[in-house]
Amino acid sequence: MTEAVRRILAVDFGDARTGLAATDWTGAIAVPLGRIDAHDDAVVVAAIADMVRDRDTQVVVLGMPLTVDGTPGQRAVRTAAFRARLQAALRIPVEAVDESHSTDEAHERLKQGGLKASRRKQVADSVAALVILERYRDGLRRRQPPAAP
Repeated sequence: MTEAVRRILAVDFGDARTGLAATDWTGAIAVPLGRIDAHDDAVVVAAIADMVRDRDTQVVVLGMPLTVDGTPGQRAVRTAAFRARLQAALRIPVEAVDESHSTDEAHERLKQGGLKASRRKQVADSVAALVILERYRDGLRRRQPPAAP
C-alpha cells in the first residue's frame, strides 16, 4: 500500500497574481502562504518549483476554472497550458481541482473574519488557494475506503 500524500501545495493561478497554500509536513494543517506577483508564466513556474523543493512537496494541486455547467472555458484552456508547463518543470504530479467560486468563497471567509475590503484583496488569492487545497483533500477522503473495524 502506498503512503498517503501529506505535503500538498495548492495554486490559484492568475494572470497577475498567483495564490499559494500548503499543508504542513504532517499534512494535518493547511495554511495560506502568500502569492506570486508576476505576469510571466516562466517566473511563476520557477517560483513554484523553488517552493516545491523547499517544502518537500509531494503533489501540486492547481485550481482549474470551469464554467457553470462544468466544462472548460477560455480561462481553463490557459490554465491547462500553464499546468502542462508546470508539470514539465516538476518531478511530482500536478493535479487539477475545480476552482469554481473559490475566490468568492475566500472573500466571504475573510469578510466573516472581519477583514476590511482593502486587506481582503491582498490575501484573497492565497485564501482561494486554501479553498482549492481543502477541496482536493475532501476529494481524497471521499475516495478512501472506510477503515476496517
